[in-house]
Amino acid sequence: MTLPYPELPAKARPHWPAWYGPVALLGSLVALVFFFPALPVILLGDFSENLTAVSLLVLLVVQDAILTGAALVFTWLKLRPRPWHFGLRPTRVWPTIGWAALGFASMLGFEFAYIALLGVSETNVEDVGGGAVVAAFLVAIAVIVVAPVSEEFFFRAFFYRGLRTRLPIWAAAPIDGAVFGALHFEGIDTAAILPVIAVFGIGQCLVYERTGSLFAVIAIHAAFNTVATLGVSTVPALIVGAMVLLGCLLVPPRLPAAPSPVLA
Repeated sequence: MTLPYPELPAKARPHWPAWYGPVALLGSLVALVFFFPALPVILLGDFSENLTAVSLLVLLVVQDAILTGAALVFTWLKLRPRPWHFGLRPTRVWPTIGWAALGFASMLGFEFAYIALLGVSETNVEDVGGGAVVAAFLVAIAVIVVAPVSEEFFFRAFFYRGLRTRLPIWAAAPIDGAVFGALHFEGIDTAAILPVIAVFGIGQCLVYERTGSLFAVIAIHAAFNTVATLGVSTVPALIVGAMVLLGCLLVPPRLPAAPSPVLA
């Protein structure tokens, strides 16, 4: 199957400077610190399980909205952003599914091997929602919908894409993975799992590079987080995860044909 669009040369693709990503990330973190002083109170407060889940979802939405907004603002400085600049485009179904499945299996296998070899049991998944249905669904939405969509948009379609303007894959992917892993630090108790998250970020860069599809890496991220959430709230995780995967499969064919933001 050949998609009906002419392939663009490298210079026609989005080329925002490599420093856009780090500066946008730093600006987003500063905005969170200065504009949301209630963050420690909400995270450390003794609230009901439902209210805690609502708070976590709201905070995650706000945080990721700032990241997404920063990415869009910076891309506007260079050119008017189009959906396909970020990988929001149709791709050939089976090759994309194949690369996504390979990436998911490889990264999940690495996680299981890492945990088995080092005896790591800690994760950075919020242990909220196991005792309340509403809280369980809210946590599932936060972890399986909001986080994958916004984080893949920022870290793969924007941050990594900017690095690739100047750097080869072997340099850009580890940088992206290291930054992605470091930002998931939540304390010394969960530090042991950070290498898994960093390797996950590198793998996502490779899948994005190969497919040029943001939907592929969102699907992998959602599936990964679904597996991680099964022990907290099994049914909500499966329902929400299945809906995200179905959306990543059904939405791309309905978008206008467009070239890849990266060269194959």
